[in-house]
Amino acid sequence: MKTFIMLGWRNLWRQKRRSLVVILSITLGVLMMLLAIGIMNGMIAQMLDNSISTKLGHIAISGRGFSDTMRIENNFFPDDRISTALRKEKDIVAFAPRIKAYGMIQSGEASRGVMIIGVLPSSEINVSKINEFTLPDEGGRFLSDPDALDILISKSLADKLDVYVGDRVVLMLTDKDNERAGVGLTVRGFFRTPVEDYDNMVVYMGIGRLQTLTNLGGNISEITIITKKKEIADSVKERLSRAINDPSLEVLSWRDMAPFLVKAISLIDKMLLIYYAIFFITVVFSIANTLIMSIMERFHEIGVMKSIGTRPSQVFFIVMFEALNLGAVGLVIGLGAGFLLMLFLSFTGIDLSIFMDAMRQWGAGSVIYPFMTARDFIISTVVVELTTIIAAIYPAVKAARIKPLDALHYV
Repeated sequence: MKTFIMLGWRNLWRQKRRSLVVILSITLGVLMMLLAIGIMNGMIAQMLDNSISTKLGHIAISGRGFSDTMRIENNFFPDDRISTALRKEKDIVAFAPRIKAYGMIQSGEASRGVMIIGVLPSSEINVSKINEFTLPDEGGRFLSDPDALDILISKSLADKLDVYVGDRVVLMLTDKDNERAGVGLTVRGFFRTPVEDYDNMVVYMGIGRLQTLTNLGGNISEITIITKKKEIADSVKERLSRAINDPSLEVLSWRDMAPFLVKAISLIDKMLLIYYAIFFITVVFSIANTLIMSIMERFHEIGVMKSIGTRPSQVFFIVMFEALNLGAVGLVIGLGAGFLLMLFLSFTGIDLSIFMDAMRQWGAGSVIYPFMTARDFIISTVVVELTTIIAAIYPAVKAARIKPLDALHYV
C-alpha cells in the first residue's frame, strides 16, 4: 500500500503545471464552497437571533389563541403559580411581561397602523435587544418608567411620520371592551433593528400606561422567556406546560411562533446541495481529464509494468492514489484558506447592503458574519474525497485494462 501511495505521489508531479492547475481549481472550489456555507450559516444564525432578540424570545406564555389572532381580548393574569414555575426552571435566564395590541399612530403629517408593545423596561432589557438598538444620536433613550406618557419608535417610522425626539404623537387603539381609546405621547427615542419589517410596524411604550389605556388592569398578553440556549427551548416549553397545567394558557417555543423561520432554514439547507453539485461537476471533470491525459502519456510505461507482472488491480490503485493525492493537496490548501477567511470575516463581516437590500427584509441584517462548524469542515472533506474517488474510477479502470502488447506497440 505504501508503494502505491508513493508511486501515486511521484506520478502527480510529473507534469507539475497541469497538476498545479487542477489543485488550484480544487482549492478555489473548496474555498468558494466554504464561503457559501459560511454565509448561509451566518444568515440563518442572524435571522434566528434577530427574531428572538426582538419579537419572539425563546418561549412565550400567552392566552390560548393569542399567537394566532394577536387580539387584546386573549389576555391573562400572571398569578403566583406562573411566577413560581418560571423561577423554579433552572434553564430560564430571564422573563418579562408584555402587552401587544394593534393601533394607529398619528403625527401632524401622517398616520400609520402599528403593533403596540407595552413593556416593563427593567425586565425587557434582559429578554430583548431593543435597548441596544435604541439610537442615542438625537438625544433619545430607552423607556424607563412603565407608567410614563412616552413612546419609542423606529427611525424609519419617525421619517414617515416626520417627527423628532421630544415631539408629540397620538396613539389610537381598541381596548378589551371593544371601545376606542387614544392618548397623546412624547417620542422618547428612536430604534433601528436588523429587521426592516419590524421597524416599520412596531412601537414601544410602558406596560403600565398601556394597561390603563386598554383597560386590562393587571392582565397582560404574554410572558417572553429567554433560556440558556435556543436549542433547549422545546424541552423547557414541555416542562413549563406541565408545571403550569392551565388549559386557558399556551406555552410556545420560537419554532411554534415562527414556522416560516423553520421553513426558511430548511430551504437554505437545501440550497447548499446546489453548491455541492456545482463543486462535484467541477472537480469530476478536472480530475478525470487530468488523469486520462496522464495515463495516455504513460501508456507505454503501464504496458511495461504489466509485462513484468504488475496486476491490473495494482495499476488501478496506483491511479486511484494519484487522484487521492491530487484531491488531498487541493483539499488541505482549500480548508486552510477557508479557515483563515472565515476567521477574518467572522470579525469584519460582509456588508451586503450594496448588493442586497433584501437582507434586512429577511431579518438577517445588512452585515453578515459567516462562520463554519466542525460538521461543515467534515462534510466538505467527505464531499471532496468522495468526488475525487468517483472522478478517478473511470481513468483507473481504463489504465487497469491496458493490454501489454498494445501498450508496447503504442507510439
